[in-house]
Amino acid sequence: MNIAELQQIYGKHPNAEGLASLMNNPEIRTIFLEGVHASCTSLFASGVVKSADRVHLFILNDLEEAGYFYHDLVQVDGDEHILFFPSSYRRAIKYGQKDAANEILRTEVLSRLEKDEPLVVVTYPEALAEKVVSRNELTDRTMKLQVGQHVETEEILSTLTEYGFEHVDYVYEPGQFAMRGSILDVYSFASEYPYRIDFFGDEIDSIRTFEVETQLSKEKKDSVSIVPELAASDKSEICFLDFLPSASVLWVKDLLWVRERIQTVREEA
Repeated sequence: MNIAELQQIYGKHPNAEGLASLMNNPEIRTIFLEGVHASCTSLFASGVVKSADRVHLFILNDLEEAGYFYHDLVQVDGDEHILFFPSSYRRAIKYGQKDAANEILRTEVLSRLEKDEPLVVVTYPEALAEKVVSRNELTDRTMKLQVGQHVETEEILSTLTEYGFEHVDYVYEPGQFAMRGSILDVYSFASEYPYRIDFFGDEIDSIRTFEVETQLSKEKKDSVSIVPELAASDKSEICFLDFLPSASVLWVKDLLWVRERIQTVREEA
């Protein structure tokens, strides 16, 4: 028996169907689950998530639990619509050492949520303790490009510089761009891989992601969103939960622990 067959069994369980029905009832705000343990939780949740077309936020107790849970969900459903929202810091926030890879993951989540598409996001208290930019701020600082679009390259380069991107010979980390002839390489903070944008005159002829080490193309794109580093300012910062659509579903393992842990992290910061 493989994972897909197990998921079908869990998805057809009466409790799964009952939970999906309760979640679609606007009068019911809180549901308590018990009797689900270890990987059973992710299998059960994955079946319910598919029947509820909205954003689902899973809040585990710490980084390790969240990592295992995210891995289980990806094993079942793939990683296309399942995202991980970590803390932007390498260690505790009080040490102030940010991790570029984590910042990419956080920005990708915000960028995908802005599109109002159904998503599953897995996180933990330390990540929620950090505030994020508002939706308006994100929209204002996002450059959207698509194949066939007519735009002057000088305009794009000027906007990238305004967003704080660094002009380099070859991109190798987020926040950089390079222009060689009719080809623009740019590394967005909302993408695992940099983009290679090929122009024909002032028209975008093609967009591809590519590997930094090999420079080989990976995937063609019809459109992309280029997002700079989103350092929240006093005027634009909000709680991550406020960034979620109003119809989002929150799955919390231990609400009291999450609240206390967030408070502790903010006091340490």
